[in-house]
Amino acid sequence: MVAQGRRFVFIKATEGLTGADDQAMRNNVDRATLAGLLVGVYHYAHAENRPTTNGAVQEADHFVAYAGNAIAPGRLRPVIDVQGSCSTLSTTDLTAWVIAFCNEVVALRGPNARPIIYAQQRFTNYELDSRLADYDLWLQTVGTTANPATDDPPPAGYPTALGVFKNWSFWQYNYNGTAGGITPMDLDVCHDDFKPLESFLIPVPGTLPLVISCTVSNTVVICWPLNSAGYVLQENSDLGSTNWVNMAITPNIVGGRKQVILPSTTGKHFYRMICP
Repeated sequence: MVAQGRRFVFIKATEGLTGADDQAMRNNVDRATLAGLLVGVYHYAHAENRPTTNGAVQEADHFVAYAGNAIAPGRLRPVIDVQGSCSTLSTTDLTAWVIAFCNEVVALRGPNARPIIYAQQRFTNYELDSRLADYDLWLQTVGTTANPATDDPPPAGYPTALGVFKNWSFWQYNYNGTAGGITPMDLDVCHDDFKPLESFLIPVPGTLPLVISCTVSNTVVICWPLNSAGYVLQENSDLGSTNWVNMAITPNIVGGRKQVILPSTTGKHFYRMICP
C-alpha cells in the first residue's frame, strides 16, 4: 500500500457493545504502522440497540477499552461509523447519541481525540441535525464519476452532499477497490485543501521547538513544524511566570513549516508551542 502511494488507513476496532469486534485489529494496527501508514481506528455504532445517551457512553467505553493504544498520541483521531439501523432513532435522538459518544471518547482520551463522524449522504441530509455542523465528516459517496483527486463529493441524488455538515474531511469514493493486493478494499481520500492529513493526528503532549527571528524593525517571525495538530502558541513577558497567554493567530505555510509574523513589540517576550 505504501509503495502505491497510500498514506493512511482506518481499521475496524469494535461494533456495538457485544461485537463483532475485529480480533485482527491489533495486528493490523501494528503492521500498518510498521509499514509507514498513519493509522486510526473506528467503531461501528449500533444506536438502535441502546438508543439512549447512556447507551452511547457504554459503546464509547467499550470502543476505547478495546482500542487501547490505537487511540493515542501519534495515531489518527478515532471514528464513529453511523449508518444502517441507527436511522431507527429520530434525527434529534441520533444526533444526541453521536454527541454523547464523542464526548465520552474526549473524556477518556482528551479533546484532541474527538471522533470523526463517518456517514452516508442519507444520514448527513436526513438522519443528523446541525449540532454536528462543526464536527469532522468522513463521507461515503461511491459509484460516481467524480475524481477524488480534484473534485468534491457530488450530491448523488440528495439535496446536498454534506447535509448539515459545513465541510468534508475524508471521502470514501469506492468500496470495491484494490490496495496493496487486497480486494475488495474501501478507498478514501483526505480533503487536504481543507485540513492536511497530519492535522488529524493526536498530538504528543508537551512543547514543540520554535524557530524565532527578528527583522531590523523588531518584527518577530515564529516558525514551527507542520505536524503540530492540537498545539497552541503561547506568549509570556516573564519567563519565570506561569501566566502564559494563548495567541489568536493565522499561520502561513512557508518552507514546510508554519509561520506567523507578529507586530513590533517592546520589552522581552517569550513564546512556546504547547499541547494542553
